[in-house]
Amino acid sequence: MSTFRDWQPTLHPTALRGTWGTAWAVSLGAEKDTLLSLAKEAVTARFIDSAPSDALDLIGADRDLERGRAEGDASWRDRIAGAWESWSWLGTRYGIGDAVGLLGYGYPAVYPHRELPSDSNATRWARVTLVFRGLAAWDGSVEWDSAATWDEYRAEDGAETADPAVIRPQLRRVVRKWLSARDVCDRVLLGFGGLLWDIDILWDGDDVWDTGDGATEWAAIEWDSSEDDAVWDSLVIAWDAFC
Repeated sequence: MSTFRDWQPTLHPTALRGTWGTAWAVSLGAEKDTLLSLAKEAVTARFIDSAPSDALDLIGADRDLERGRAEGDASWRDRIAGAWESWSWLGTRYGIGDAVGLLGYGYPAVYPHRELPSDSNATRWARVTLVFRGLAAWDGSVEWDSAATWDEYRAEDGAETADPAVIRPQLRRVVRKWLSARDVCDRVLLGFGGLLWDIDILWDGDDVWDTGDGATEWAAIEWDSSEDDAVWDSLVIAWDAFC
């Protein structure tokens, strides 16, 4: 007999094998079958490949990973399975950029202070700057030898149009998690396709300072800010930097 529903009635003594006794035994066996099924499901839910969709976020939280906006189940399963690999990139350009990119606002470039300094203060070496470049992109409609110019087509980042009150707390949370413990994020720049001094300028190029649509900078939080986590004991706020 493969189920408790079938087996339970055979355990009863003769006096309980009448119409009502058998019905009671069948019901009791069915409850045991349900409990067995739930116990099996609870065990398999711990395994990434067999876990139901609604269990993935809990498994991801156990590995301290966040699901990307609109990220599908297949991609989420793969990232959870590769959690050890993901965390091996903690504190690196790739790790920080990839983690921020999963928020859905674009994948920023990450520059240390020595490459893109915010000022001449040499003591700020343990700082990084995030730049959503929004650089020009060839979309297949332009020929290489045509009259098209460098800034004619842009790959617009979602950060450019996002609500600052929404994106900044999200960035602080994710960047603070993926930065190394010694570092802080000095600022976040929205480049709008513009060029960066000491990064893009070519000695023999025709680049100009105002290529692109200007830039927006998010730096240290204001003292009277009403943004989330803007309190003295916040884990994601550095009062002289973005986070």
